[in-house]
Amino acid sequence: MPTCDDKLAGLFARNCNHKPKQGVSKKWYFNWDDVDREATTMVNKNTKVTALVLKAGAFIYPAEGNDKSSRARHGLVVGDYGNGYTHTDEFSVLYRGDDESTRIQELVGGARVGTIVKTIDTGEAGELSYHILGLESGMVIINDDWNTNENGGVSNVIVATKENEEEGTGKKIFLMPASVEPTDLAETEAWITANEYVAP
Repeated sequence: MPTCDDKLAGLFARNCNHKPKQGVSKKWYFNWDDVDREATTMVNKNTKVTALVLKAGAFIYPAEGNDKSSRARHGLVVGDYGNGYTHTDEFSVLYRGDDESTRIQELVGGARVGTIVKTIDTGEAGELSYHILGLESGMVIINDDWNTNENGGVSNVIVATKENEEEGTGKKIFLMPASVEPTDLAETEAWITANEYVAP
C-alpha cells in the first residue's frame, strides 16, 4: 500500500493512509494526594510522565471503561489570566467490597483523583498508549449514578477539573523509561501491575 504525507500546518504531517480511531481499553483512578510530587518526573514541557511515584502504602484502583462510561477528554480554556486545560473523565466502579463505596464517598467529601487511561488505536497502526489526566490539580466528582436497571448496578462516576484550577497541559503521556531502550510500554505496564490495588 503506498504511503504519503499530508501537511497540516508548519512541521506537522500525517500519513494519508492512517485512519486512527482510539478506544478505551481500561482505566485506573488514584487519590491525588497519594502522589509523591517531588519524586514524580515529567519531561517534554510536562506533557510526558516518565516516573509516577506514589506515597508508601498507596495504590491505583482499577475501574471499567465501557460504552456508557469510556469518555476521557481535555479541553482548552482561554481565561482572563492565561490559557489552561480542563479534564473530564467517566468510568464505572464495580462493586468489589466496601472499599469502593468508601472511596466514592471520599470523593463526595471533597477528595480529588487522577486517572490513568489505556487506549488502543484501532486504525492501521494499532498503537497502544497510556495517558494520565488530572495529575497537576486533580479532579473532583461531579456525578455518581447507580442504577440497577440502566447500568447493571455499577456506579458510573464522572470527575472533572475544579473551576478556576485549570492545568497547564492536556493529557499526559505515561511512558516509563525502559532498562535498555529510551522508553517502553512494558515498563509502564509493569508499574501498573505492581501498584494496582487487589481486593483481599
